[in-house]
Amino acid sequence: MKILSRLKVFCAFILFAVSFDTVSAQQLYQGGGRVTLVGQVIDSACALDANSIYQVIEFDPLPMGQLIRLGESAPRTFTLRLVKCSLVRPDPGRPGAFLPDWQHVRVTFDGQADSGGKLFVAAGSTRGLALRITDGQGQQSVPGVPMSLMSLSGGDQELRYTLQMVGNGSPMAVGSHRAAVRFRLEYF
Repeated sequence: MKILSRLKVFCAFILFAVSFDTVSAQQLYQGGGRVTLVGQVIDSACALDANSIYQVIEFDPLPMGQLIRLGESAPRTFTLRLVKCSLVRPDPGRPGAFLPDWQHVRVTFDGQADSGGKLFVAAGSTRGLALRITDGQGQQSVPGVPMSLMSLSGGDQELRYTLQMVGNGSPMAVGSHRAAVRFRLEYF
């Protein structure tokens, strides 16, 4: 009988310990969770018009013979529209003080570079073609390399660019093509 009584006490103690452990574990994690934040805080002279952020530019079908003769497609233009530009820069570290005014913007286009490194890859079944981007002054963009500084004016401003399909020196083959190009704006 003593052994049975001790066994009951031991089982009651184990049951109490297990119950206590479970209760404390629930209390330990009660109301817990995880928060993930993603984003950027930037200092910017202008906002980018929403229609400029994601653009799809389609080229008309181009006969291979014409591309071989001319070496490039007809140009297609696109615009990055800067809006609500304010050249004044308040100093966040000193209330009431100002930093030097914004004067310039610089654009960097980035994407997969063609084998020569100076053009953007035209992926797909087409062969021998690449994508060239130039600004309004005729300066060619090189993937991942910042372009020249452009002066900023207050208010709204448009940055115009031209896209062209060009031969990349490899043998050409007909087919479809596509390219993805990202851009970054930096203010100075």
